[in-house]
Amino acid sequence: MLFFWFYVASSNKKVRNGFLFIWHLTLWVLWKARNARIFNNVVKDPKDLVEEVKVMAWRWSVHRLKIASCLLYEWQQQPCYCFRR
Repeated sequence: MLFFWFYVASSNKKVRNGFLFIWHLTLWVLWKARNARIFNNVVKDPKDLVEEVKVMAWRWSVHRLKIASCLLYEWQQQPCYCFRR
């Protein structure tokens, strides 16, 4: 359901791809937290997981995506604006 919401959230292709990128990254962070819990008995706070998604998405967008760089606070406040650049 979340994948579908991200897919239809915008009619702009760049923004849609950006939302799908964040969706995939969220799954990656949750998977890593799950493995840390199972194999290392490390429990992470959900707020820390959300922050990790925000920062990792910003870092990946700066280094791997073909968008103009945004500052971290811009990314956290308006990621759609950064995807449109």
